[in-house]
Amino acid sequence: MKLIDFENLTQYMSPKSLLFYQEADTNLAFSQIRYIPNSPNLQIVTGGKPMTLSQLTARLHDMSGETQLLSTKQQPIFGFHLSLNDTVPHIILK
Repeated sequence: MKLIDFENLTQYMSPKSLLFYQEADTNLAFSQIRYIPNSPNLQIVTGGKPMTLSQLTARLHDMSGETQLLSTKQQPIFGFHLSLNDTVPHIILK
C-alpha cells in the first residue's frame, strides 16, 4: 500500500486509533517501522505495544507518498479494515 493511499484513507480517523497487522487469523500489534536497505520502502515490525495512527503519521511525515508499506515478510499490504469493538478503534492492515 502506498503511503499516500494510506494517508488519504485514514485522514478522518481518530489519531488515537491503534495499529495492527493481520497474519492468518491473528492480529499482531504494529509497533515500529523499519527502513528496508537499498529500497525506498518500509517494513512494519510487530510485537509489543501497538503504535497509534498519530505516531505513524508523525514518523512518515517526510516520506514520499510513493513509498510502499510492506508486511513483516516484505510482502505488499493491500488494505485494512477498521474494528470498532474496543474502546479505542483498531486499524488492522492486511
